[in-house]
Amino acid sequence: MKITDFLNNDFFNLPRVQGPKEDYKLFVNRIFKEFLEKLESIEYFEDVSFDINTIKERQNHLVEQLKSAISNYYAGKPASALSELEKGLNSNLKNFEEILNIREFHSNTDFYRIRIHKLNFPLKPENFFHIPFDLRGKIKTQRFSIPGFPSLYLGNSSYVCWEELNRPNLNDFQIVRLKNTELLKVIDLSPPKGGNKSPYEYYKYLMIWPLVFACSVRVRNYEDYFKPEYIIPQLLLQWVRKDNRIDGISYQTTHINFKDSLSKGEFLNIVLPVKENKTRGLCSELENKFLMTESTSVQLNQCSTSGLIDGGGVLRYSNRNVREIELIKGVPTNYDISIFGELEEVLSKMESKKIIK
Repeated sequence: MKITDFLNNDFFNLPRVQGPKEDYKLFVNRIFKEFLEKLESIEYFEDVSFDINTIKERQNHLVEQLKSAISNYYAGKPASALSELEKGLNSNLKNFEEILNIREFHSNTDFYRIRIHKLNFPLKPENFFHIPFDLRGKIKTQRFSIPGFPSLYLGNSSYVCWEELNRPNLNDFQIVRLKNTELLKVIDLSPPKGGNKSPYEYYKYLMIWPLVFACSVRVRNYEDYFKPEYIIPQLLLQWVRKDNRIDGISYQTTHINFKDSLSKGEFLNIVLPVKENKTRGLCSELENKFLMTESTSVQLNQCSTSGLIDGGGVLRYSNRNVREIELIKGVPTNYDISIFGELEEVLSKMESKKIIK
């Protein structure tokens, strides 16, 4: 079997969703068991040269360490949990740092961030950056960051930002566009995209799939203070922060069910932890990496699709990451004529400035 065919099985579609009453640990262990059973049934991959028995041995080790990390966290031992994750990613069997996909976002890449704000008075740009150090008390647990620890979360489209906030009313949020002023390097947990990926890219993804899965379980109870679905992602960010060469993590949103969705494109979130520890203000290192527009909103722009078509009746593309989105079940919509495509078109014409607080 080809490794590409193996990973194209529906089993590997993410995010995964727990049953309504299924215990999180039992759910994760069940998926891990199914994964190892599927891998065990393979005699060899015809499009990669790596020994299948070595692959199986390394995957069994990684799975056991992930399970141990979760168990230690449940036992109130977060430091031990991090240690177990580290053993899984760096051991005598395999140094997974060698196969983690390091993705580079070159300068002037567009990112987006939205904030809930129901008034038609524009929020100041600094309100869209990470929560300031002097407001740590407002920082709740997030997928990759613990309470009280500031991180900057960005989306590669306005639409994915909207999904991350559970689809707020279109009149209840404002948005800004950010662009990086220097190269950003992140660990990318998203699956290989496009038909030009080599079998080696699929091999690398297979080798970290248990980790990606553990970071891609959809939250079942958003109202709960403790969300077990965040255990492995938060431990992973702590591990990443030890490497000053890496700025953060990019990952596929868990708010879209890609197995059933007609949406087409890349729906990425990026999390960038602060690089310093201060008592007030924003992280200077992150500030210096970005420029930001003023904020805008659907109402402020009185959005219409007419602005997206040139004189020859040809659609202008505003976001190359996303092609189609499925807002109504079974009805794909061209992204560039959607309200989100227009927001990005408007933002693309706005000046990006240094963030000043």
